[in-house]
Amino acid sequence: MSRTDAQFKLRMPAALRAQVEQAAKQARRSLNVEIVLRLEASFTQVGQGVSQ
Repeated sequence: MSRTDAQFKLRMPAALRAQVEQAAKQARRSLNVEIVLRLEASFTQVGQGVSQ
């Protein structure tokens, strides 16, 4: 990811942010990278016929 990628503000509940921050910390990733990876994974799952 680069600084030229689109940026936007995101609102999320504090408890969810804490969970994502903890996951990012455990994986030694930034909060941004953690969110992007999880979003990408959710679209991959949908493409494989797994939906929520």
